[in-house]
Amino acid sequence: MSETIEKLLIDNGVILKGHFLLTSGLHSGLYFEKFKILENPKVSALLCSKIAMHFSTYDIEKVIGPTTGGTILAYEVAKQIGAYAGIAEEDGKGKRIIKRGSGIKEGEKILIVDDVLTTGGSIKATIDAVLEHRGEICGVSVLIDRSEKALNFNYPFYAVYKKAVENYTKGDCPLCKQGIPLSQLGGKKAVPSAEW
Repeated sequence: MSETIEKLLIDNGVILKGHFLLTSGLHSGLYFEKFKILENPKVSALLCSKIAMHFSTYDIEKVIGPTTGGTILAYEVAKQIGAYAGIAEEDGKGKRIIKRGSGIKEGEKILIVDDVLTTGGSIKATIDAVLEHRGEICGVSVLIDRSEKALNFNYPFYAVYKKAVENYTKGDCPLCKQGIPLSQLGGKKAVPSAEW
């Protein structure tokens, strides 16, 4: 199954090799161009069906995703499991907030969905936003888990595709030392990671 998903990601231009500056501020030799998934409704629906099937027995009432990629995926997963979708938006101060009419009722069963997991920052902030509204988190899921070591969110976790990728700080990056040009492909400006 993992080989089939990997082939799908390669065939759709999602997995790229080179020298990349990640949003976290870390450097990597592998980049996942998530928008190649998000721009293709057929591929998005297929990958989201894996999440929907995995959490099909959890009685999910709402699927919440952090902006931007997580929101698109949350909508598709919610559609497939017959739930509502919601958005965890950035508030400009490093937090995520639930607004725009997608409030959470106390005790409402929530699934959190995101696109690519590297450090877990956006998922942790989304968990905090859901808990602030006293939602009951039933699980966390991502399309791609590229984290070096397993992250524990204290909730059932599922990744459609897992590939541990070594990331580097600027000073320790072997790709920098080899003189390989650095590319920044993501939409957000890179910020130093709080985890190093």
